[in-house]
Amino acid sequence: MERAGDLEGAARVALKIDVDTFRGTRDGVPALLEDLAAAGVRASFFVTLGPDNSGRAVLRVFRRRGFLAKMLRTNAARMYGWRTALYGTLLPAPEIGRRCRAQLAAVQAAGHEVGLHAWDHVAWQDRLERLPRAAIDTQLDRGIAAFAAIFGGPPRAFAAPAWCCTDEAFAALDARGFDYLSVSRGAAAPFYPRAGGRTLATLEVPTTLPTLDEELGREGITSANYMDRLVARYRPGQDEVLTVHAETEGLAYRCLFQQLLRRHRELGIVTCTVGELAAEARAHAAAGDVRYGEVPGRAGTVVLAAGPFT
Repeated sequence: MERAGDLEGAARVALKIDVDTFRGTRDGVPALLEDLAAAGVRASFFVTLGPDNSGRAVLRVFRRRGFLAKMLRTNAARMYGWRTALYGTLLPAPEIGRRCRAQLAAVQAAGHEVGLHAWDHVAWQDRLERLPRAAIDTQLDRGIAAFAAIFGGPPRAFAAPAWCCTDEAFAALDARGFDYLSVSRGAAAPFYPRAGGRTLATLEVPTTLPTLDEELGREGITSANYMDRLVARYRPGQDEVLTVHAETEGLAYRCLFQQLLRRHRELGIVTCTVGELAAEARAHAAAGDVRYGEVPGRAGTVVLAAGPFT
């Protein structure tokens, strides 16, 4: 196990918390808020506000290579629960923003950064490549309107569900004047993406580290050694962005989130928000290409920060 001082020169770790489902919002968010308050740190929550159609995600078993294996090795039933697996099919899809207004407002009241993750998470993740620009606009505008109704103003940041995006979606996001996006994966500093033949005016802040659900059950990684393996990935002197999920670290693997916060304190690693990294990088960030590919442990195609950064 690493001790304080073993990671000499390690910089900050921004906590990006994606909230995908009704159960994650109702039960996972309050748990994460409690743990963050106990540690005295702030994080960035990206929230889904429309219908929880998680039951429709079962079709990924047939469409996405590796999806079933990922669900089995991470014990998805424990994370999501049987009701979530039926929402939008045998059970009505609960509208998350309307049903969980108190839990969402508590995030803002606790002083954390809040951004938009999606209106309909499953629709964005599974159908984005087939959606015309008008339908993408509708998804974004419904999410923005719901966000403003809860938080008193439009979201200043957007994080794409499952790191899925297209050139059309990049254009739609850029048109809405977000302070920054968090759409891509890769060990890169914040940059201005080149997509669809042009450089966006909106800063992109990539997730630099693998997620818990990508790691568990692969290459000998278990819940017992996950934290050691994760911290060993931190690059001395570099800022990292770690995405956690309300459904995993907030519920089934909450003990690992608590362990993460303790480990940061022991090692003297500063935990911050994604917005803090974006604010510092905006004036001097370079432009860089993105491409579409895969990351180990995740089913489907994601946006990758590819460079060159010039």
